[in-house]
Amino acid sequence: MNKRKETKVMKLELNKTYEYDLTGTMSFGDIKQERLYEFFKDGRNASFMLEEQLTHWFPELTRVEGNKDHDHISENGVKYDAKNFTKHGLNFMPSNQIGAGRKFDSVVAYQKANKLVYICCDIVDFPKVKVIFKDGKDLVKSYPNCKVSKNKRELLFG
Repeated sequence: MNKRKETKVMKLELNKTYEYDLTGTMSFGDIKQERLYEFFKDGRNASFMLEEQLTHWFPELTRVEGNKDHDHISENGVKYDAKNFTKHGLNFMPSNQIGAGRKFDSVVAYQKANKLVYICCDIVDFPKVKVIFKDGKDLVKSYPNCKVSKNKRELLFG
């Protein structure tokens, strides 16, 4: 049985870590919650649902659906791209540079990062989720290969 939790609405601030607990709030057919939690530790499964959930936690965000170069936009026109930190770390290079046979192009990646704020979602301990907003310019300075290794998790989320 799902227990409804009150959504914790927060004012979006850069470099502040927000923590959420989705324990007991999920269901899908006959799949046990523990199994759903395992599915959502994989960024491929969690991303589209978290992108929607972020608009509930941070109402100043509007979701941009489809294959755009960003996932959200704010009332003042700032573009946001949501990325998941998994057991493998966080990769914030453009999606078309990720995967087998694709190459990292720092010029393109930095151009994109300089126009965005990244919403970094730590899903390693799902259903507990940490969220931090990082200016793309700052993230690139700290992680010039557009990857945050798994051993830098505490440094990123503080």
